[in-house]
Amino acid sequence: MKNRFYKDRKDQKNKSMKKLKPALTNEEERMNFVEYWANYVKTHDDKVWSRQQNILINSQLQSAQASFLTREQYLKIKGELRRG
Repeated sequence: MKNRFYKDRKDQKNKSMKKLKPALTNEEERMNFVEYWANYVKTHDDKVWSRQQNILINSQLQSAQASFLTREQYLKIKGELRRG
């Protein structure tokens, strides 16, 4: 019975997920992705999408730790260093 429930739920997810729409502008592309991700979170189990977020965040942290720039150097490059 569990397998049937899982299959039905999986089919329901696939039907409810819309494809990411192509965009003409950066703003439109961002909004399309926000809508896509919101739909994904609504239609998928918390454990699935939170695991994916965990992988992404951990890889970003590892990349930042591997950088040879100090916080101040990075912010200066980005043009976001605030002077007191």
